[in-house]
Amino acid sequence: MTKISPQPITQMIIPHNGVVSATKQASDKNREQLIQKVKLEVKQRLDGCLHTAIQISLQRNQPQQVQRLSDVDVKIGRRSTYRLSPDISITQVFDDTAGRLLILGALGTGKTTTLLELAKDLIIRAENNHQYPLPVLFNLSDWKDDNQAIADWLVNQLHFKYGIKVLIGNQWIEQQQILPLLDGLDELELSQQERCIHAINQLLQRYNPPKYIVVCTRLEAYKNYKTWLRLNGAVYLRPLNELQIQEYLLSSRSRELWENLKTERELLALAKIPVMLCMMTFAYEDILMHSWKRLNSRSDRTVYLLNAYIRRMLTRNISSSWYRRGKQPSSDQTRRWLTWLAQKMQQQNQIEFAVESMHASWLLTPIQKKKYNLGIRLSFGIIVTLISVLLAKIISGWITAIIIGLIAGIIAGFVAMLIPSIPIIEDFTLRLILLWDGYTPWNYVRFLNYASERLLLQKAGDRYRFIHAILQDHFAKMS
Repeated sequence: MTKISPQPITQMIIPHNGVVSATKQASDKNREQLIQKVKLEVKQRLDGCLHTAIQISLQRNQPQQVQRLSDVDVKIGRRSTYRLSPDISITQVFDDTAGRLLILGALGTGKTTTLLELAKDLIIRAENNHQYPLPVLFNLSDWKDDNQAIADWLVNQLHFKYGIKVLIGNQWIEQQQILPLLDGLDELELSQQERCIHAINQLLQRYNPPKYIVVCTRLEAYKNYKTWLRLNGAVYLRPLNELQIQEYLLSSRSRELWENLKTERELLALAKIPVMLCMMTFAYEDILMHSWKRLNSRSDRTVYLLNAYIRRMLTRNISSSWYRRGKQPSSDQTRRWLTWLAQKMQQQNQIEFAVESMHASWLLTPIQKKKYNLGIRLSFGIIVTLISVLLAKIISGWITAIIIGLIAGIIAGFVAMLIPSIPIIEDFTLRLILLWDGYTPWNYVRFLNYASERLLLQKAGDRYRFIHAILQDHFAKMS
């Protein structure tokens, strides 16, 4: 099923109880803040997943636990592979592997959702037991430097993503107080994936490795690696079978969709991927079955479904918390803005996006870059002009003050590119250019939140991601 190198169970090391110092109090405060941030992130991402949204749209109570759609195979050490009972959670498998677990599956089978459900349980443990390591979500697609040790990368990510000081992050790693939940190994460049496995194994061979660790990746990629992750066990999320598809659609009040699918072998094959089945359930009203059935290739059928899903999400009759009725972006604007975002995220190899992460490298053409440089000079020059005028007015008349201000502004404009960057000016100039060229609206955060309401994006704190990598890839290919 998969490659697993059994490892001895690492015993939990409980730190001794010392005198409570100011440093410890600060660490405790940071621990509580991090728990709450990760807890909110997990909740927001689970609430924003398609399966949960379907349950809510059917006017059901929001489920405490997202019901597992597909069967799960389990492989622990040298034991035989077995099928996981529906009433046993992945958390139990995590415990059976002494907290060193690999989550495998095909694209769209729910690997990340499974990781989030596990994180939800582990957060409760960390809240109830101060000695339990802090479960933290990391995406390996952000591991850009092949020579950077994973331990150092974890510290940097704690600082960048959660605001944890580097000193405290280092202490937590050294004291085995972080439980890394690593997603997106397969989202790295192919040449990096094998090197990343080596780096993770080096982390596990340290004198003070993490007590527990979970890695999530696609089976198709993992089975081709030459190196094995030194973990104790793995779970494999299987594609859906026809009975599971039928039960899901009937329970989702989609009998008509099932009647159309059950005799269509190609469409059933697509429905075996859970994320596609969820999209079918949402998009059915915008699908012309006779047109869909006539498509010859799986890729064409997938593109048709994704377009129908986008169309459905943009026309759903739901009230927005971010735009007044009639003031929301048009469908064409939303597609254009999300297409640009997806293309830039693909180019930057990003899964998550934060507005403050936009920078000048996102500009595409030489003309845009010239506009940016000119905008920096003009903005700086205008600011210097205004300040100079106000200061000169104190000791002179308005005419003299204006002349002095203009001269100072012109000089400032020429030297603007030689002085250290001023983030507020750079951000304003970049946003103005992107607005002028039609790539973004001015209030970008409001639009991103709107797209999250429409189940095109998923929000977690101040960061956003597409509802699934399949949808991000689809938008990125739009012209």
